[in-house]
Amino acid sequence: MGSFLKDMLIIAELTFREMRRRKIIWVALGLGVAFLTLYSVGFYFMFRDMMRTPYYAGRDLTLDTGFNFTVMAGLYVVSFLGVMLAVLTSVGTLSGEISSHTMQSLAVKPLRRGVLVLGKWLGLALMLATFIGFLAGGVIIATWIIADYLLPYALPGALLIIFQALIMLSLCILGGTRLSTVANGVVAFMLYGLAFVGGWIEQVGAVVHNDTAVDIGIISSLLVPSEAMWKMAAYKMQSPAVRALGASPFASPSAPSMAMFVYALIYTIALVALAVHSFNRRDL
Repeated sequence: MGSFLKDMLIIAELTFREMRRRKIIWVALGLGVAFLTLYSVGFYFMFRDMMRTPYYAGRDLTLDTGFNFTVMAGLYVVSFLGVMLAVLTSVGTLSGEISSHTMQSLAVKPLRRGVLVLGKWLGLALMLATFIGFLAGGVIIATWIIADYLLPYALPGALLIIFQALIMLSLCILGGTRLSTVANGVVAFMLYGLAFVGGWIEQVGAVVHNDTAVDIGIISSLLVPSEAMWKMAAYKMQSPAVRALGASPFASPSAPSMAMFVYALIYTIALVALAVHSFNRRDL
């Protein structure tokens, strides 16, 4: 067991180094800094104008609602960027190395195939968690410093956003054991789009009290629970006023149940386990 864990950590480190060698980490970091700079500057000038407007003077509830709307919009972008990075960095991790015959040189070494899959998943997961944590933390801290507004349940919300990206990472790792890089990418983006649209249908259905629309959203969440994790995060982090109004496109009028979170956790573990099983049975 100790050897298995050690080998997995070595593969994770090599995967992380590979992302750095390809300059993916540096590009993501640079663009992340640009995103946070743009958000901070834009929010600062918006905050300054709001404080100068007599309409907002002394109206703490209105201000907090506006701040919550803005920071949730920023985190919505972070959520989307996290999912895109998860797909783009993992879609060719296994399939690309198999097609280029790089994987054959690793597979003949005294390493279990499962170690390769789990190590690569872990390395990419750590990179994604760092990237999303950096962006989400930057948005939340910038809002706090500028407007003295701290988002409620910021840490659980950020962790759920990271979990959303890990679901898509696991889906791509599984697809990479059998599909080509392009086919894997198409499947991942289409499934994410299905969950995304289903989530919006469910949200609209909840507002207008349409049970059929809500059921469609639930079914799409069962197929790919990534969007459900964003909805859970958004519900936790939105202010009570925004929740009561139900008017923000970046919030959620209702939260998925804890059973959905448990399902998403089991779903992710099952994807990784299936990836290990599929890779073990594949001819290289």
